[in-house]
Amino acid sequence: MARAWILAGALVAAATAATAHDWYPIECCSGMDCAPVDKVEIMPVQSAGIMGSSSPPDTMMITTKHGTVIVPANFPRRESQDNRMHACIRPSGNGARLICLFMPPPS
Repeated sequence: MARAWILAGALVAAATAATAHDWYPIECCSGMDCAPVDKVEIMPVQSAGIMGSSSPPDTMMITTKHGTVIVPANFPRRESQDNRMHACIRPSGNGARLICLFMPPPS
């Protein structure tokens, strides 16, 4: 009987984990790389002032439970399904690598 309860508990835990990733595309998540963003830092970029060019967009640095990454200005953004910012970050040999970024839809 105790084995049945342990197995039932494991199945519920697995189902809960799977539900948390239901809307993350498999090419982003791999079942474990995506999480809500815990912290966002905007770092202003100074204009080089070359030939009157306007300043480039600010740089965003985000943190999830999987790490911290800098988001390139031209990094593709996808729409979040729960109105929160999420990121899929994978560890790499020299830190972390941003795979996907989900932003809340415009209001």
